Amino acid sequence: MYFPKKKNWSLVVLLLILLTSQTQAQFVNGGQGKLMDKQNSNRLNPGLGKEVFSKKNLLIFGGILGSAFLLDEVVKDGMTHNQTGFMDNFTDISNEFGEKKYMAPATLATWAIATAINDERLATTAMNSAKALICGAVLTESAKFIAGRSRPDMNRGSMHFDAFNGTENGLKSFPSGHAFVAWSVFTPFAQEYSKWIYVIPASVSLARMYRNRHWFSDVILGGGIGYFAGLYFHKRKNQKVLFDGNGIVIKF
Repeated sequence: MYFPKKKNWSLVVLLLILLTSQTQAQFVNGGQGKLMDKQNSNRLNPGLGKEVFSKKNLLIFGGILGSAFLLDEVVKDGMTHNQTGFMDNFTDISNEFGEKKYMAPATLATWAIATAINDERLATTAMNSAKALICGAVLTESAKFIAGRSRPDMNRGSMHFDAFNGTENGLKSFPSGHAFVAWSVFTPFAQEYSKWIYVIPASVSLARMYRNRHWFSDVILGGGIGYFAGLYFHKRKNQKVLFDGNGIVIKF
């Protein structure tokens, strides 16, 4: 049986989501459509986006991140001492879903195809993924530079930080960029279509630890940034972020 090359897997999955959305649309009757419109009208309220960053959510996430720091060395030992051929192959594939050089064009292609076939639901979801990817990337890359944390394969320990020196690849561990990319791209799709889609970004997070490229806390923070960014734009739906100055208006 022939399988696509690794770099094509990301586009294949997003296209499968596209096909699935088309199949689901055939079973939505007029009454259900009206109900969805009513639900979406509530989602369009920009204030709903604030629910994502509620004090409760941030406290829970902070607790998880703090616990992850305590488990960094334990998780690393568990991963490095339980390597198998199956997991090697599995993580080789899943790791690619965190590559922004693949995921960014795949997301754009999904949006373009959805727009061409007039699937507004899918086009909006893909655009929300793109927004989350762009906005979260700024925060992720800034954090990497500020933290300057050594990667696990540098063998300097989980608490080796070189602040404001995260320019070398070996010092760009915190947070995980791959985890961020996967969670930001797939969260809007998971929220819109099926929670099972979360298996994809979770697999990316696992792959980064299994391949000894990131600590447990790295993927928690990277995944958290991506998840919250994706969820925020999903809840905002078609709301626009406006920059108005000197008569120029940019809608994002």
